[in-house]
Amino acid sequence: MPNTKQNLVGKVFGHLTVIAKSDERGTQHEYKWLCRCDCGRLTTVSTGQLNSGQTTSCGHIKARNLESGGQHHQSLLGDKPPVSNKTGYRNISMTKRNGRWRYRVSVQYNRKQHSTLADTLEEALAARERLREKWWPGYKNKDKL
Repeated sequence: MPNTKQNLVGKVFGHLTVIAKSDERGTQHEYKWLCRCDCGRLTTVSTGQLNSGQTTSCGHIKARNLESGGQHHQSLLGDKPPVSNKTGYRNISMTKRNGRWRYRVSVQYNRKQHSTLADTLEEALAARERLREKWWPGYKNKDKL
């Protein structure tokens, strides 16, 4: 049973400092708290999200990652293929289309998949570079990350 007598005013949770108890309630009728983020924004967060560490900022960190091209995991920028990959190259797999085997090149960005097909491995490698440069901002600067 949750502690309904908690007073979180003045406590700090990550980037959030609790200012006051909000009149707003969550979907499960839980208490919400008015919090000020380090960046200056105000947000309301439930007691459970604060105590569990699920919410630690207003979202400015995620927004900053979007601006810097952070919508792909940094490990995807390398060329080491996953263990399950049979072609030996990251972002390239084999698929059978219209009765023949072709190379499928795909990269993900912002939770969307961008792909193309190629007949030869050389074409697939060139297509992979084009897709990476187009959809992964800062790809050419991957060594600096």
